Amino acid sequence: MNKAVFDEVCVLWAEHMGLPFPDDLHGVDIYDRPVVYLDSCIAGPITSYVGSQRGVLTDRQLRIVKECARDLRALLPRLRRREGRTYVARLVRIGELIISDAHASSEQSK
Repeated sequence: MNKAVFDEVCVLWAEHMGLPFPDDLHGVDIYDRPVVYLDSCIAGPITSYVGSQRGVLTDRQLRIVKECARDLRALLPRLRRREGRTYVARLVRIGELIISDAHASSEQSK
């Protein structure tokens, strides 16, 4: 685990958890999956990552983060209102940080 990455994820997640789900994202889908669904799917692994105090995820949890971050990233260009864009961009950033941390950790363990 990269401590700087872990700390950034913790800060971003704390900010994210303090915000309501943006009104402009209600009813928005990407690849036939509602954004509210992706938000809830990615929340579980992020909570585990932060809660582990070591930034550890199972392979399944990491796969969920990768899939949700990919779909949310694809959605960003379609979002016009600042509130929804910021909300989704934060989730994408958290996902990217976790993915890069997991990749770096797996490279170091080889």
